[in-house]
Formats: sequence, structure tokens, C-alpha cells
Amino acid sequence: MPKQELLELEVEKLEKRGINRYKAVLMAAQEARFINDQIRLDITKAADKPATMALKRLIEGRVVEADIAESQ
Repeated sequence: MPKQELLELEVEKLEKRGINRYKAVLMAAQEARFINDQIRLDITKAADKPATMALKRLIEGRVVEADIAESQ
């Protein structure tokens, strides 16, 4: 199965969980920044790039959307 088809299948999995592809990009970017900060502080070691690790975590369901409630 070509990589393009695999990517489309993963996006479909995310959409079934209620995460559209644009929200997924934002969530993965935030997670990648978090991973990069951990690497810089020597909290974790990385074999892959932070963006790759973030996407894997997102697809595995280890990254959740933070609900920010307005406090008024």
C-alpha cells in the first residue's frame, strides 16, 4: 500500500474521533513544540524528529485536545 493511501487512512481515523485535518495540524504542532522543549531540557531523548514523534502520538491517540473554557 503506498504511503499516500496510508496517510489518508490515518486522517480518516482522526476524523472519526472528531478531529478534522486542520485541527490535527495545530495539535501536532503544539505537541512537537512540547517535545522539542523536553529535548532541549534533556528530559527526553529522541531518535526521530519532534514533528514525526508528535504525529505518531496524535494518531495513536496519546494527544488530546485541550478544552479551554472562557472564565467570565
